[in-house]
Amino acid sequence: MEEKNELSDIVLDKSSSNSSKTKKLLLLSIALIILFLLILAGMRIFNKPEAKKNKFNIVLPPEPTTKTDKQQNKDELFKQVPIIEENSTKTNNFNAMVEKLKQKEKQQEAINQKKQTDANEVTKKQNSIKKAPAKIKKTKLQSNTKVKNKATYIQVGVTFKAKPSKKYLKKISKAGYKYTLYNIKIAGKNAIKILIGPYDNRKSALKDMGKIKKHINKAAFIYVVK
Repeated sequence: MEEKNELSDIVLDKSSSNSSKTKKLLLLSIALIILFLLILAGMRIFNKPEAKKNKFNIVLPPEPTTKTDKQQNKDELFKQVPIIEENSTKTNNFNAMVEKLKQKEKQQEAINQKKQTDANEVTKKQNSIKKAPAKIKKTKLQSNTKVKNKATYIQVGVTFKAKPSKKYLKKISKAGYKYTLYNIKIAGKNAIKILIGPYDNRKSALKDMGKIKKHINKAAFIYVVK
């Protein structure tokens, strides 16, 4: 029994010593790995600026010796660089073309406006000519005066109504003449002749005949009271 116990103790002692050695080896390996990573990181940090320097070929300017040099360098750093616009020539040509088109439109608009003004003036003149009453020789007759026997008149109308149209009588007055109403019977019916006159003779009546036909009644004719 004692021999078995001693044998088991030896085995346990050997196993414990082996496990401790394994742990030491693991810790040593981890320490070496960490050290390797630290060395690698340090090399990257030190080599990085040089790599950038070699890559971009950056050359630092010399340190200015005086305040004037510092100020001059500062001014050169902030000096404005002229901006060159692309296609500036094309832009200028386009603007010039647009300006020419605008000028042509203005000229055409002025021409059209002048034409319209001239047309309006012509229309106004034509309207004034149409509206202006013709100069008609006025007679000295009073309305509703008695007709004179054997006198010469110009008959401008006849009506079988009790009273002639007021509108028609106003038309005669507006034309510059004063009418005379002459009561007469025609075919046994009472009628009223509307006469302008009297005139001294037929010749003097004919002088007004054209104007009276134009402005009062186209069917006007000379009428002599008997």
